[in-house]
Amino acid sequence: MQIRLRNSDFKLLPEKAIYKEDEGLLILADVHLGKGSHFRKAGLPIPINAQKNDYENLHKLFTKIAPRKVYFLGDLFHSSINNDWVYFARLINEFPGIAFTLIKGNHDIINTELFRELDILVVDDYIETEDFIYSHEPLEPGEKINFVGHIHPGICLSGQGRQSVTIPCFHLERNVMVLPAFGVLTGLYRMPVNNSNRVFAVLPSSIREL
Repeated sequence: MQIRLRNSDFKLLPEKAIYKEDEGLLILADVHLGKGSHFRKAGLPIPINAQKNDYENLHKLFTKIAPRKVYFLGDLFHSSINNDWVYFARLINEFPGIAFTLIKGNHDIINTELFRELDILVVDDYIETEDFIYSHEPLEPGEKINFVGHIHPGICLSGQGRQSVTIPCFHLERNVMVLPAFGVLTGLYRMPVNNSNRVFAVLPSSIREL
């Protein structure tokens, strides 16, 4: 689905990312790599291949879109470095033509030098342009559009017979566009639907505005 914000076109992707075609910029948030390994270390019974789809999904997305640059809006890794770093480094090295930037989130505690060794630029707070601000947590953007992660937005859909399901969504309110969490091991926070916001449900192969 394509939407227009501040005279720029953005594509909302069912892969739970946003693409700004005029810049070749792919935006995604909250991948939380290494979360399965982190939980297993803490004694929780998480399957070894629980996050395999995250790496496959990233590879497919980078190949499909072929962006010139990628912004990770925080929480790229869930916690301290673990065995997942090997898979992540291998993935990044497969795309030398992409300029990767990590805008740090509250879970990003890995030494910045390790990202720099992979030619990933690390930004501590936010990136600001003439019309847009990219950050992990919501800021006070004023007239600019603030693209953020952190919240893991979801929307509850109800049907007949009391069935309901909560699915990821993009959520735009007061110039803050919240991206869905990209990672498979992430929960969902139910977002409001009212006249002051726009909600875009993430379906398996499309985006639908509610």
